[in-house]
Amino acid sequence: MPQLSKEDLANIAHDYYLSKLNIGDISQKYDLSRYLITKALEDAEKSGIVRISIYHGVKRNEELERIFQDKFGLKEAIILNNFETATQDNEAIIDQAAKQIQSYIKSAHNVGMTWGALMHDIVNSFEADDREDLNFVQILGQAIHSNKRKNQLVQIAADKFNANSKFLPAPLYVHNHEYIEAMQKEPFFSYLEDDYHNLDLLIASVGTIESIRVNSFVEKYYWDVLFEDVDINKQVGMIFGRPYDINGNFVERFEDYTCGISMKDIMHTPTRFVVVKNRFKTRALLGALRTGVITHLVTNEDIANKVIKEIERR
Repeated sequence: MPQLSKEDLANIAHDYYLSKLNIGDISQKYDLSRYLITKALEDAEKSGIVRISIYHGVKRNEELERIFQDKFGLKEAIILNNFETATQDNEAIIDQAAKQIQSYIKSAHNVGMTWGALMHDIVNSFEADDREDLNFVQILGQAIHSNKRKNQLVQIAADKFNANSKFLPAPLYVHNHEYIEAMQKEPFFSYLEDDYHNLDLLIASVGTIESIRVNSFVEKYYWDVLFEDVDINKQVGMIFGRPYDINGNFVERFEDYTCGISMKDIMHTPTRFVVVKNRFKTRALLGALRTGVITHLVTNEDIANKVIKEIERR
C-alpha cells in the first residue's frame, strides 16, 4: 500500500468534495484503486485535513414566540433556539433577521433604516437582488463624530438591491427646537418627509442610555439639555433616537430635539422590525416592547427568557 502524504490526501479530498469528481475518476487520475481513494478520504477526515459540518437549520421556540405575541401585541416574533456558543447565537440571529426582513422587502417600496453595527451586519447578510423601484431612507440625523459607516449604511443597502438611497443631511440632536421647525420647511426635508409618511418597513435595534455617552461630542454638548429634569436612572433604553423607561414611557422632550422621522410616522409604518442579539439589553428590550413601537421581533430564547424573568421579578 503506497504511503500518501498530507498533500496527497488534501488533493484527493479537494477533488472529491470541492471539484465533485467521483471515486472512479479520482482513482484513474492518481492511478490508485478505489479502495485506496476511499481510505485516503477517511484518513483526510481523521487527520483534520477535512472537517465536515452539517447545517441542521435554525430552530425556533414556538412557545416563547406565542407568549411574546400575546403579551406585547406583536404581529410576529422570531425567537431562535440557543446554540452552543455566543458567536453561533449572534450569527444565527443576524442571518435569520436578514432573511426575515428581506422577505418583507420583496413587497416594499420605502424602507426606513437606523444605523449601528448590528444594522450593518444585517445589511451585509442580505442576498443581492435587482429592485430599482426600492428606496432605502435614512430616518434619523447623524451624531457628530460618529462612525462613518453609519453615513454609508443606506447606500450599502441600496447597492445590494440596485435600489435608491436617500440621506438626511442633519445632526441627530440639536439644542434649539426651532431649528427642527425651520429644517422641516426646507425642500430637502420635504423630499424625505414624503417617504417618512409612506414607509412600508422600518428596521432598527435597541440601544442603552450608555450608547449616547459613547459619543463624547453628544455627551459634552447635548447631554444636559436633552436630559434636563429627567431621572436618567429610570431610562433603560433607546429606540429611534428616543429614550424610554422600563414601562415603555418615552421622554417626550426628545421629540423637540431629534432630527428625523416623527413618532407619528414611526407608528404609522405597518411593519417595524427590531433585532436584538445582546443579552445585556434585556431591560432595554422589555421597555421597548412596552412602548408599542415594535411589530416584528428577532432575538433568541436566552434573551427572551431573561425578559420573562424580568417581568416576573417586578
